[in-house]
Amino acid sequence: MPKHPIIGTITDVFDGALDGLAARLVRRRKFGYTVELLESRQRYQAGDIVYLSFAEFRLQQEPTQDVPLGDTSS
Repeated sequence: MPKHPIIGTITDVFDGALDGLAARLVRRRKFGYTVELLESRQRYQAGDIVYLSFAEFRLQQEPTQDVPLGDTSS
């Protein structure tokens, strides 16, 4: 069974420049998260990697299935 991506919302980072944007968790680190932006805003583009503290990224409780994981053909 493939893992579902963990999606969350960015809060209170870069003076509000990324507030409310959706991002996919890439890695949990000792002092925070590495996430990939799923949306674009201002100078940030979808696909950019951002490093956030635990307080700056809120994880969703339920895994989402609307983000493609790659080729799922059998």
